[in-house]
Amino acid sequence: MKKLTLTCLTASILFATGVTLADAEKSIEYRQSVFKVVKWHMDTLGGMAKGELAFDADAALHHARQVNAMSHMAKEGFAEGTEGGDAKADIWSNWDQFSGGMEKFQQVSAELVVAAEVGTLEALRPAVGEMGKTCKGCHDNFRD
Repeated sequence: MKKLTLTCLTASILFATGVTLADAEKSIEYRQSVFKVVKWHMDTLGGMAKGELAFDADAALHHARQVNAMSHMAKEGFAEGTEGGDAKADIWSNWDQFSGGMEKFQQVSAELVVAAEVGTLEALRPAVGEMGKTCKGCHDNFRD
């Protein structure tokens, strides 16, 4: 009976560890996907802001809204126990700072939408620049 109990307990622990690892891998994949989507939209906005792409007010608004939507999804992929990928371990040991950066991402991306709603390149440029600074600040601190 003791062997059966020990075997079941060991199997449960191994299974739970496997599930945790699988969940961590899925979380890493999730957050990397979210940031790939953000990059895709920011590449277009950045191209417009730099004059490398023709300015299109409707497209700028679309891309800004998508960045803002993703800003509300990104933090979900950083649950405790999901270390790995390009994320530094500092995220979890400095959670308040990281969480503040994610809140700033949401705030600045909302401001990006407001700027895009104006419908001019002159309004969009500084907002894209601010979004870029916000992304860089977090990358410098929390991304390998």
